[in-house]
Amino acid sequence: MRKPPGAFEIRETDLLGRIGRLHTKTGTVETPAFFPVIDVYRQEVPPEDLYRAGFEQAITNAYLTLRRFGEEAVEKGIHGITGFNGVIMTDSGAYQILEYGDIGVTQEEIIEYQKRIGSDIAVILDVPTSDTKRDSVIASVEKTLQRAREALPLIKDSEQAWVLPVQGAAYQDVLEESAKRSLPLTEHYQILGLGGLTVFMETYDYLTVARALITARRILPLGKPLHLFGAGHPLIITLAIALGADTFDSASYILYARDDRYITEYGVERLDRLEYLPCNCPVCSKYTPKDLLEMDKEERTRLLALHNLYAIRKAIQRAKQAIKEGRLWELLEEIAHRHPAVYEAFQILHDHRRFIEQGSPTSKGVVRGLKLYGPESIWHPKITRYRRKIENYLAGRRASKIILEPYPSDPSQCRPKYNNNVILLYYTPYLGVVPSELCGVYPTIHFNYPRRRIPLPVVAEAVDYVARLIHKYYSGSQVEIESVEGEGWTTQFNRLLRERLQSERRESSGYI
Repeated sequence: MRKPPGAFEIRETDLLGRIGRLHTKTGTVETPAFFPVIDVYRQEVPPEDLYRAGFEQAITNAYLTLRRFGEEAVEKGIHGITGFNGVIMTDSGAYQILEYGDIGVTQEEIIEYQKRIGSDIAVILDVPTSDTKRDSVIASVEKTLQRAREALPLIKDSEQAWVLPVQGAAYQDVLEESAKRSLPLTEHYQILGLGGLTVFMETYDYLTVARALITARRILPLGKPLHLFGAGHPLIITLAIALGADTFDSASYILYARDDRYITEYGVERLDRLEYLPCNCPVCSKYTPKDLLEMDKEERTRLLALHNLYAIRKAIQRAKQAIKEGRLWELLEEIAHRHPAVYEAFQILHDHRRFIEQGSPTSKGVVRGLKLYGPESIWHPKITRYRRKIENYLAGRRASKIILEPYPSDPSQCRPKYNNNVILLYYTPYLGVVPSELCGVYPTIHFNYPRRRIPLPVVAEAVDYVARLIHKYYSGSQVEIESVEGEGWTTQFNRLLRERLQSERRESSGYI
């Protein structure tokens, strides 16, 4: 049975990221998905190249199509004019409003035109802002909300899936108010869009982008796909996927190519500064930087744009596989260390870990071990969920004595608790503690970390965690701490925990 335009099915989740299916009248888009911009004035990358790079969806500009082709695009359809037979999203001309202030077309005219040319996904004539002045941002929110309401009778029962742009992202409080006021409208729109962030992405201010995404996902319906306008680099796309963005669009791939710039996993490089191409896509497997620089400008631009598309697609495919395996957090940790801007944005996930954890399923069918690297791994949703379960488990148990021993490298060496009055807890980095009777329960034997040198912040956090457990549940119990000779971190843990307990003046309660 054919799904209505804009119907969205979520198939897999991890963190706030989802693999989904977005249905349109032309076809189905698997999300997360990138929509490359097609320029109706000059197509430097032919449609067959887009298909070859794995893109069966694209975006073009309805306003520019109207100015360039007029009724011809109505006769041939947007697919016929562009030569692209996949799913086509059309923007209304909001970018041109940024450039020129006014485009001389009413919202009613541009909405009707998008319907007549057969767009699959369409956008109302919202009012974004190119500057970050608070007054300008608030004005864009008010005007966009007004137009979103005015558009309702125009888009009702349309064959298109319509995007509701949500503005105000430059200021968290403005975005919160904008998103809340957009809520009554969301039932009439199939896709939600987050705008006003292009200027921040261009300047690598990913912290602002991350905050905006978290704010939007907290307020707007999770059952609706979220489109992030202007996201066109692997660094921000992976982060955005983890924070709940489902679709993206950008002309970055061709704009960079025109300027002889080459997208990598860690940033953008000028072609003339490269000796080697760090990629194995069809372009980079065939040519060297010298080969490309010796080509005529048109062919070089096409090939660089094609590589840039492959680089974007690789990031999306890696994110999808990570979602499938339940490893999106680990991928995010890896990417966070590729650029300081991403690392800075990654830090705020700690502040929202409970909300982000909601999207992480407890099981993916196949048990996969956790890969833990450093202090940020402590925030892993599977770690925080495990710790909460352990606290609930310990809350109902009482004991006169607590024995703390290092977790054995071979879990089969775990021994049961001594008796009802004694609890044996194994301490370990990252997980914190493992009650002896729970050895072998996921994830107590399903995690790996560098064992030779445990970072001091990880040891200190484990000390803090264990001390809080003792203070909360066993403040009157005797505590015995053991360490293993040759394992320096256990000696360090022992010393720090003793100092911590002594500093709380609990020697009189039996601490040793």
